[in-house]
Amino acid sequence: MQLNEHKAILFNKLYEKDVCIRCILRLFKITENNLYRETQGFIQLLVDVGKLIGNENKLVEEYDFLYYKRKTEIIDCDILPQTCHSTLKDQFIKNPFYTFDKINKCLICHGILQCLDDQKFLVILVNEIQQRQYQFEAFKFQVKTPIGCQIRQIMILNQCITEIGSNDPFYEQIITPNFATDIKNCVKWIMCSLLSELLKVPCDINDDRFLICLNFENIGDDIKQFEQFKQIIQDIDDKMWEEKIAKKLKMNDPQLKEEINNKLLQKKNLQSQPFLPTQNNLEKISKLNQIQLSQFKIINVNYPVKLEVTTSYQNIFIKGNYIKLGRYISQTPWFINGNRIYADSIEDLVSAEACKIFKPSSLKFHSGGREDIDVRMLGNGRPFAIELVDPHCGLQIQTQEILNQIESNINSQKVVKVTPLQYTDTNIFEELKNSEINKVKAYCCIVECKYIVNGDLIKQANQIKDLIIKQKTPIRVLHRRTQMVRDKIIHSLLIKQINEKWLLVYLLSSAGTYIKEFIHSDLDRTVPNLCTLLQNECDIYQLDVMKLYEKIDDDVIINFKNLDTEYGSKI
Repeated sequence: MQLNEHKAILFNKLYEKDVCIRCILRLFKITENNLYRETQGFIQLLVDVGKLIGNENKLVEEYDFLYYKRKTEIIDCDILPQTCHSTLKDQFIKNPFYTFDKINKCLICHGILQCLDDQKFLVILVNEIQQRQYQFEAFKFQVKTPIGCQIRQIMILNQCITEIGSNDPFYEQIITPNFATDIKNCVKWIMCSLLSELLKVPCDINDDRFLICLNFENIGDDIKQFEQFKQIIQDIDDKMWEEKIAKKLKMNDPQLKEEINNKLLQKKNLQSQPFLPTQNNLEKISKLNQIQLSQFKIINVNYPVKLEVTTSYQNIFIKGNYIKLGRYISQTPWFINGNRIYADSIEDLVSAEACKIFKPSSLKFHSGGREDIDVRMLGNGRPFAIELVDPHCGLQIQTQEILNQIESNINSQKVVKVTPLQYTDTNIFEELKNSEINKVKAYCCIVECKYIVNGDLIKQANQIKDLIIKQKTPIRVLHRRTQMVRDKIIHSLLIKQINEKWLLVYLLSSAGTYIKEFIHSDLDRTVPNLCTLLQNECDIYQLDVMKLYEKIDDDVIINFKNLDTEYGSKI
């Protein structure tokens, strides 16, 4: 940092206003990380500032004692020298997770930058992270700070520069928006290496798997800081609106009356609402000039800063296909009025083994469509994915061998099997969606007819190719699906007689076809249907999904025609 007299004067002025030295470095746009960690460079900077303001040891004497004591023991603020700066004394008023009840803190950062490298705080923070029992090889760091800090920064800089009364170009530069180094960056520079040393793993900004987030909040102060600007911002908005209306008056805008009424209504509503601490409102405040800002007083930090520590591990995605060999197993847990209807679900049976190993906070089950609870899913199975949310495992167990073990344990059950499990990512959602809406599906059902079936009609039906049917939303799902007519395709039919009134029916259809409704007509809401094709009254006894195909082609038709040979004995 290159110092001159103007910078040193502002440095000292900010310091006298109870702005901590780390915040001053930030305001001066210092990006040398080591200067924020109380290294030798930090001490030399204090000496240089002292020389320029005519008191070489002023800042160093206060910091020298504190720096030494902090590295050897936790001290009580009452034993500090009386000459010690109030904000420095407050470095040692400790409260885990920054719930402060003292007011002598930095007027800009609320004391956030003053206590970060305190050993007691660091031990508490590390213990909190370790108690959550994550396994991780590196971590990434995120920080959130009170938005009110930025208002304080604007006001204090404006006040100091006004009091100095100089037109030095640096003063004009330092008050421009976004000039100062962000508090969040400073927290990272100070904390990353300290946490890395204590956690014994590196801090890696490119590794998103394990995230530690320090969320500093001071909602009470944020609201109070913003509320004082409510009227002046509203007046500025009104003036801009009046200028806009004046232009429209000259243009005889026909919508002018409606716009005026809307503005009056909006203004009435705004008067009864608080001026919320939002980024949009902050931008409005940052555009105020020195004269406008001078109307407002800098409020002491009377509200406590609270720190919430959150940790999360990147979600793990596992994909595969499930085969459902039993009936009356729902895909996901089924509850009615808070009571579980069936003991097991596909989600439970498939996910339990993964949860034991990866220890997620929760999980989400995704699939490419779903079959009815009384329908089996055979053949190559239905594609699915398990999303393990915030797993507590480490990278070392995220191996294919572990997935093979999970797969083997699942397949030891009688009801549900899975085909090769693989790790995947969020691209799986698009795959599952495409599977649901695009794949061609083969079904087999046992059908009972009211009358003796005509063999010639069966032969005619077996010749069908790409029959377009129109399906109204089935009555059984009207309570949760939009009422509409959907065009679906029966690509092929293969009907075999069991006896005079019972049939084994194989169907090859487009995705999303309601097969049960095609069989019994759903009170003629699906047309044509099997009843019309066989000139009979038909009802379905049981249904199985036999196979899923990527697309319809000649090979698929041949495979479909052979399904009876492949699966007939299992129906």
